[in-house]
Amino acid sequence: MDDTQKFVRSHAFQHAARHSSNYYVIVARDELPQLPYSVNEIYGLKNTNRATTKYPVYTRTYTSIYRIYGDELYDGDRPEEVIVEDSNAGYEFFKVLCAKSKIRCVSAGGKSNIYETALSSPAQKLLVIADGAAFGPEMPYVYSLRRFKEIELFLPESFEWLVLRSGIFNDVETQDMLLHPADFIDCEKFFSWEQFFTKQLRELTRDSYLAYRKEALNPAYLQQHELNTIAESLPKLGITPR
Repeated sequence: MDDTQKFVRSHAFQHAARHSSNYYVIVARDELPQLPYSVNEIYGLKNTNRATTKYPVYTRTYTSIYRIYGDELYDGDRPEEVIVEDSNAGYEFFKVLCAKSKIRCVSAGGKSNIYETALSSPAQKLLVIADGAAFGPEMPYVYSLRRFKEIELFLPESFEWLVLRSGIFNDVETQDMLLHPADFIDCEKFFSWEQFFTKQLRELTRDSYLAYRKEALNPAYLQQHELNTIAESLPKLGITPR
């Protein structure tokens, strides 16, 4: 689909997409805030055989794709403030981590609020933590703030994905799923990878001391061993003691 199809921006299309078993490739210049798409699935198109002459030559065009937002590199410097997308389990975890390093941590209360939260923050050096699996529509806005503030982005698939890959769970099936998630995720059942990883973590920890609840973090994840195991699997973000 391309951006001449205006219905792509409609809530009706969002509803239809959520209840279908299709994958969609949408060619558009504008962000689509009604759809939760991954930061890692935003691409640009580049002409690979354009003539180098002064005037264009009209031949068959072959394009290649490149990722707009590449893998973020973290300098590990200490931020003045950390902004976390959600206000539930993920925020509770990072709030405890930040408290250990005496760094202010705030919840944006949703991905669409991160821009305003960062813009109104008195801090100049910020670390933004959000679920990359659905953060695609917000990237142009947050990136625009880099003209005024030092903003680092940490965008894992989701907090549940971080927990699953942390080393707390070393069974073969979980590790295979993390290596090849597309082989396990049924897009008809899960509109975003975040939903899938949440379900996996809940099922894996059901009836155990680590029973996971997204609405409120199980205190077991804040015990020293569990907290350190997850923290040690994170990149160097400047919020964890090393």
